Amino acid sequence: MTLARKLSLTSALAVAAVGTVAIWQAWAANDRVQFPEKYTDGVHYATVNRGGIREEIYTSLEAITAARAGQPLPNGTVIMMEDYRGGKLHRYVVMEKQAGWGDAYPENVRAGDWEFREFAPDRTPNTAENGQRCMSCHQSQAGQDFVFTIDQMKKAD
Repeated sequence: MTLARKLSLTSALAVAAVGTVAIWQAWAANDRVQFPEKYTDGVHYATVNRGGIREEIYTSLEAITAARAGQPLPNGTVIMMEDYRGGKLHRYVVMEKQAGWGDAYPENVRAGDWEFREFAPDRTPNTAENGQRCMSCHQSQAGQDFVFTIDQMKKAD
Protein backbone atom coordinates (compact mmCIF):
# COMPACT_ATOMS: atom_id res chain seq x y z
CA MET A 1 0.00 0.00 0.00
CA THR A 2 1.40 3.37 -0.97
CA LEU A 3 1.96 6.15 1.56
CA ALA A 4 -0.68 8.33 -0.12
CA ARG A 5 -3.24 5.50 0.12
CA LYS A 6 -2.41 4.91 3.80
CA LEU A 7 -2.82 8.62 4.56
CA SER A 8 -6.09 8.72 2.66
CA LEU A 9 -7.42 5.70 4.55
CA THR A 10 -6.28 7.14 7.89
CA SER A 11 -8.00 10.44 7.11
CA ALA A 12 -11.22 8.69 6.15
CA LEU A 13 -11.21 6.70 9.40
CA ALA A 14 -10.60 9.86 11.43
CA VAL A 15 -13.50 11.65 9.73
CA ALA A 16 -15.78 8.65 10.34
CA ALA A 17 -14.80 8.56 14.02
CA VAL A 18 -15.48 12.26 14.49
CA GLY A 19 -18.83 11.93 12.72
CA THR A 20 -19.80 8.98 14.91
CA VAL A 21 -18.94 10.92 18.07
CA ALA A 22 -20.96 13.93 16.86
CA ILE A 23 -24.01 11.78 16.13
CA TRP A 24 -23.66 10.03 19.49
CA GLN A 25 -23.46 13.37 21.31
CA ALA A 26 -26.63 14.58 19.63
CA TRP A 27 -28.55 11.41 20.49
CA ALA A 28 -27.12 11.30 24.02
CA ALA A 29 -28.18 14.89 24.56
CA ASN A 30 -31.75 14.01 23.60
CA ASP A 31 -31.94 11.66 26.61
CA ARG A 32 -31.38 14.60 28.97
CA VAL A 33 -34.99 15.75 28.89
CA GLN A 34 -37.30 13.64 31.03
CA PHE A 35 -41.06 13.82 31.16
CA PRO A 36 -41.99 16.51 33.72
CA GLU A 37 -44.62 14.59 35.69
CA LYS A 38 -45.83 17.63 37.68
CA TYR A 39 -45.97 20.12 34.80
CA THR A 40 -49.60 20.97 35.54
CA ASP A 41 -48.47 22.34 38.93
CA GLY A 42 -46.88 25.16 36.91
CA VAL A 43 -48.56 27.96 34.96
CA HIS A 44 -50.82 27.23 31.99
CA TYR A 45 -49.97 30.35 30.03
CA ALA A 46 -51.11 29.77 26.46
CA THR A 47 -53.55 28.00 24.21
CA VAL A 48 -52.51 28.11 20.57
CA ASN A 49 -54.92 27.03 17.82
CA ARG A 50 -53.52 26.28 14.37
CA GLY A 51 -56.08 24.71 12.06
CA GLY A 52 -57.06 21.37 13.58
CA ILE A 53 -54.22 21.53 16.11
CA ARG A 54 -54.62 22.88 19.64
CA GLU A 55 -51.58 23.39 21.85
CA GLU A 56 -51.83 23.85 25.62
CA ILE A 57 -48.56 25.25 26.98
CA TYR A 58 -47.21 25.24 30.55
CA THR A 59 -44.10 26.48 32.34
CA SER A 60 -42.91 27.49 35.80
CA LEU A 61 -43.70 30.69 37.68
CA GLU A 62 -39.95 31.46 37.63
CA ALA A 63 -39.97 31.42 33.83
CA ILE A 64 -43.04 33.66 33.72
CA THR A 65 -41.37 36.10 36.15
CA ALA A 66 -38.19 36.23 34.03
CA ALA A 67 -40.16 36.77 30.81
CA ARG A 68 -42.13 39.63 32.37
CA ALA A 69 -38.86 41.23 33.49
CA GLY A 70 -37.43 40.95 29.96
CA GLN A 71 -34.74 38.56 31.21
CA PRO A 72 -33.58 35.29 29.62
CA LEU A 73 -35.48 32.32 31.00
CA PRO A 74 -33.49 30.74 33.84
CA ASN A 75 -31.56 27.50 33.55
CA GLY A 76 -33.84 24.70 34.64
CA THR A 77 -36.83 26.13 32.77
CA VAL A 78 -39.14 23.48 31.34
CA ILE A 79 -41.82 24.33 28.80
CA MET A 80 -44.43 21.63 28.18
CA MET A 81 -46.74 21.57 25.19
CA GLU A 82 -49.73 19.26 24.96
CA ASP A 83 -50.50 18.78 21.25
CA TYR A 84 -54.12 17.90 20.44
CA ARG A 85 -55.27 16.86 16.97
CA GLY A 86 -58.92 16.32 16.18
CA GLY A 87 -59.66 16.84 19.89
CA LYS A 88 -57.41 13.96 21.00
CA LEU A 89 -54.03 14.19 22.71
CA HIS A 90 -51.52 13.49 19.95
CA ARG A 91 -48.22 14.02 21.78
CA TYR A 92 -46.30 16.05 24.33
CA VAL A 93 -43.33 18.21 23.36
CA VAL A 94 -40.95 19.32 26.09
CA MET A 95 -38.21 21.91 25.85
CA GLU A 96 -35.79 22.30 28.74
CA LYS A 97 -32.96 24.77 29.28
CA GLN A 98 -29.80 23.86 31.19
CA ALA A 99 -26.38 25.53 31.20
CA GLY A 100 -24.06 24.06 28.57
CA TRP A 101 -26.62 21.84 26.87
CA GLY A 102 -26.13 23.65 23.57
CA ASP A 103 -22.46 22.62 23.57
CA ALA A 104 -23.47 19.17 22.26
CA TYR A 105 -24.39 20.74 18.92
CA PRO A 106 -22.62 22.84 16.29
CA GLU A 107 -23.42 26.57 16.43
CA ASN A 108 -25.52 26.38 13.25
CA VAL A 109 -27.78 23.67 14.74
CA ARG A 110 -28.30 24.62 18.39
CA ALA A 111 -31.06 26.71 19.90
CA GLY A 112 -29.13 28.22 22.78
CA ASP A 113 -28.98 25.80 25.70
CA TRP A 114 -32.42 24.37 24.98
CA GLU A 115 -33.00 20.67 24.45
CA PHE A 116 -36.22 19.23 22.98
CA ARG A 117 -37.93 15.88 23.37
CA GLU A 118 -41.21 14.44 22.17
CA PHE A 119 -43.34 12.00 24.17
CA ALA A 120 -46.29 9.83 23.15
CA PRO A 121 -49.69 10.26 24.86
CA ASP A 122 -48.67 7.45 27.26
CA ARG A 123 -45.65 9.63 28.21
CA THR A 124 -43.02 7.33 26.69
CA PRO A 125 -40.23 9.00 24.68
CA ASN A 126 -40.57 9.10 20.91
CA THR A 127 -37.11 7.78 20.04
CA ALA A 128 -37.63 8.41 16.31
CA GLU A 129 -37.56 12.20 16.91
CA ASN A 130 -34.17 13.63 17.92
CA GLY A 131 -35.15 17.24 18.55
CA GLN A 132 -32.97 18.83 15.88
CA ARG A 133 -36.03 19.66 13.79
CA CYS A 134 -37.38 21.61 16.78
CA MET A 135 -34.03 23.35 17.23
CA SER A 136 -33.90 24.46 13.60
CA CYS A 137 -37.34 26.06 13.86
CA HIS A 138 -36.69 27.69 17.26
CA GLN A 139 -33.46 29.27 15.97
CA SER A 140 -35.66 31.93 14.39
CA GLN A 141 -36.57 33.07 17.91
CA ALA A 142 -33.01 33.71 19.13
CA GLY A 143 -33.99 37.24 20.18
CA GLN A 144 -36.67 35.78 22.47
CA ASP A 145 -34.54 33.09 24.14
CA PHE A 146 -35.58 30.68 21.36
CA VAL A 147 -39.20 30.61 22.59
CA PHE A 148 -42.16 31.40 20.30
CA THR A 149 -44.53 32.15 23.18
CA ILE A 150 -42.52 34.70 25.20
CA ASP A 151 -45.22 37.34 24.64
CA GLN A 152 -47.88 35.00 26.04
CA MET A 153 -45.63 34.34 29.07
CA LYS A 154 -45.45 38.08 29.73
CA LYS A 155 -49.27 38.29 29.77
CA ALA A 156 -49.91 35.13 31.83
CA ASP A 157 -52.19 35.35 34.88
